[in-house]
Amino acid sequence: MKRAALLLIALGACADRTMPSYRAGPREDPPPRFVMLSDTQRAMPAEFWRKDSPAERRRVAQAVADEDPAFVVNAGDLTCHGSYPEEWRRFHEEQEPLFSRRIPYYPALGNHDYYGDRAVALRNFFTHFPGLGGRRWYEVRFPPVLVVILDSNFDQLTGEEARTQDHWLEKTLAAAEADAELRHVILCFHHPPFTNAKLYAGSEDARKRFVSRITPKVKVVFSGHVHTYERFVRDGVQFVVSGGAGGPPADVETASPRHPAAYEGPRSFHYCRFTVAGERLVCDMVMLRDDGAWMPQDGFACP
Repeated sequence: MKRAALLLIALGACADRTMPSYRAGPREDPPPRFVMLSDTQRAMPAEFWRKDSPAERRRVAQAVADEDPAFVVNAGDLTCHGSYPEEWRRFHEEQEPLFSRRIPYYPALGNHDYYGDRAVALRNFFTHFPGLGGRRWYEVRFPPVLVVILDSNFDQLTGEEARTQDHWLEKTLAAAEADAELRHVILCFHHPPFTNAKLYAGSEDARKRFVSRITPKVKVVFSGHVHTYERFVRDGVQFVVSGGAGGPPADVETASPRHPAAYEGPRSFHYCRFTVAGERLVCDMVMLRDDGAWMPQDGFACP
């Protein structure tokens, strides 16, 4: 009996180390809306001074599932430590309201998703999302919208990988400009080109490699990394920083901002709902209020 019990314990431990996975194909008759969010990771154990918010992460996932979107895009930092399978199990469990409804889920890589051993972290990422086929930059086509997902972790990319992504981005944007079905292009990656966060600076690499390649149909640049909500407008392009899906909240400098901000309202856990309305693309930032209600707090429309 003791041997049998030990065997069961060992088998349970092995099962506990397995990686979850999720794959959901495009919906046959999708609604004209999708959701973008970022930073679903928990606070790292070493960050003992930062509040973890598992209940709020689940509330975000449930609210997004209740939106019944055509798909969800996560701009990175899905986990706090991409090399740890238990962090992927936590992510999978907290996103269960979405996964149980088989809503397509498209992730970008954040810096936390690379943490630990790079090869192990990437293996975990692609094991959880086998439908990506090992791609770190790819597109989600939803005419008249094209979402272009990129990897802004340039410290994790070799020079050849960075150049390959540059070339792919240029080809993808050129093809979108020539495609009559597409009217709105969204660039999505983890590190924001611009932010007024107190503890973070905007990514110079993202500005040089991504923003510099913007073409006329690019209407939105969507990032996370900073655990709050910010919005900037540059040359008619909306730059959205939306790291409000459950990571420890970050502070924004409002008294002496580095960049003129298009949003100065409250900041809390949130997601961004995009709706195709005729030829326009409408975005509503939906935030969890102190009274527990979800309410739009900011928005814009792309003509």
